[in-house]
Amino acid sequence: MENKNTSRVVIGVLVVLVLLLGGYIAVSGAARGGKSAATANGASEAAALPMETYQAQYVKPETPIDRSKNVTLPGWGGFTIPAKTKKITQGFEFHNPAENLWYEDWVSLDGTQLEKLVVDSGQATELSHYLRLAGIQAEVTKVLDADPAYFDIQKTDDGVYTIEAIKGYKGEKTLTVQADDGKQYTLTLTGKEECYYIAFGLYLEDGDELLFQSGLVAPGLYVQKMEMTRALAPGEYPAYVVCQPYLSDRTTKTNSGVVKLTLTVG
Repeated sequence: MENKNTSRVVIGVLVVLVLLLGGYIAVSGAARGGKSAATANGASEAAALPMETYQAQYVKPETPIDRSKNVTLPGWGGFTIPAKTKKITQGFEFHNPAENLWYEDWVSLDGTQLEKLVVDSGQATELSHYLRLAGIQAEVTKVLDADPAYFDIQKTDDGVYTIEAIKGYKGEKTLTVQADDGKQYTLTLTGKEECYYIAFGLYLEDGDELLFQSGLVAPGLYVQKMEMTRALAPGEYPAYVVCQPYLSDRTTKTNSGVVKLTLTVG
């Protein structure tokens, strides 16, 4: 009797184990089947994306290049000015070089400014660079429309098209290109006059004493009269001039320059 009871217990345990194992297999299979079905039905977005979409995610974004015009500063070895007078009309030369007036063209695509071209900068830029700035991963294969009087378009030995601004203008011009994605793109180039104004400050090295501070001087113009804070006795004075450029808004300062010189008073 005892053996029969033991047999029944063993059989019962085996039945339970079989049921549990079967349930696990069923659940596991359903999970796998569900995942496969989801993928097959396009529920897995990653699997549904085409290869070019994947690849575009790994293309390093193009960044604009700072093509700002450098400020041209005058250079002096020294000034010789009259002694015992505050009003100086000779012996010095504060001027803003004419090179600080230039033209630049802002390149835009579909109303979005991308980067500027500085006229007569000697810099040639790949046309495809502007497409990449707009998020278009394509190469320019042909230039369909460009004004040769204002833009020098060249094709390198590698088949790369470049552009250089060679003449200034005010207003808008367009440039149309064909790309290897089969599309045409029209760039808008907005030209305007730009310049740096410069303010000049004359200092003695001894105590950094300010002798004269000019207002803003436009490109190509000179300061004709200097009224100093005090008259100087005859002699030689170590001095320096702080040249502070401003953008064309006459408010925004750019990097200043310091020119050392000998101020001879006689």
